[in-house]
Amino acid sequence: MKKSLTMKQRRILSAVFWGIILTVMFLICVYPIIWMFLGSLKTSGEFYTNIWGLPDTAQFVNYLNAWNEGQLGQKFINSLIVTGGSLLILIPVNCCAAYAIARLRFRHRTAIYFLLLLGIMIPSGVLGIPTFTVAMKLGLLNSHFGLMLIYAAQSISMGIFIMRSFFISLPKELEEAAMIDGCSRFGGFVRVILPLTKPGIMTQVIFNGLTIWNEYFMANIILTKPELKTLPLALANFTGKHSTDYPTLFAALAIATIPVVVTFILAQKSFIQGISAGSVKG
Repeated sequence: MKKSLTMKQRRILSAVFWGIILTVMFLICVYPIIWMFLGSLKTSGEFYTNIWGLPDTAQFVNYLNAWNEGQLGQKFINSLIVTGGSLLILIPVNCCAAYAIARLRFRHRTAIYFLLLLGIMIPSGVLGIPTFTVAMKLGLLNSHFGLMLIYAAQSISMGIFIMRSFFISLPKELEEAAMIDGCSRFGGFVRVILPLTKPGIMTQVIFNGLTIWNEYFMANIILTKPELKTLPLALANFTGKHSTDYPTLFAALAIATIPVVVTFILAQKSFIQGISAGSVKG
């Protein structure tokens, strides 16, 4: 009669099993990005004859060609301005609104919170025409600031949902101690409470920042002047012109991807803390 597995053996087998599953999932997620970077370093001929292998000689000139032919320099700066400006608007607004909903007692507080959460369930495409109409009447067309306001408004629901759980999890005694020491409620919020919610703020930066960086639909209908267009609009136009020149096309895509990868690497610790905290607090 065979002996049953010991607890240690079961743990080892479980660790090996889940290790294999995670490795496969990691490869599925990461390999397309690696393939894109490798493809951007090949010549056109080599790309078709050696589509899956390493490049014989790295063709970094593809990046220069993509940058110049696609006029990505100004579009890259435009995306940085729009993304950075949107985050500067939405993060303070979301933090203050979430703090008020989590800490202050006022009428219809719960109803307001659930009303804001409805924004998560409404696709942005459905609001495209109404948003365009309002932006036109307010004179916000062909304006980076107008696009920032739209992106910030679209991100309020998710931001409040993330930050509210952090504020609820913090003990009220921290604010009370700050006010006893002479701080106003707002002073205690800024000096004591807000620094403790850094993981939540970084989660907003990654979630909302990446969404805004890659957003195409609203930018396409709000911005019509070529000098104001953002990187996704430039990439869409570039793709149409270089639909068969894959190395140059992949180089342009890599240029747009690099800031996203760098941002996630720098903020991944706080991002993981924010996701973990948000899953158990609320």
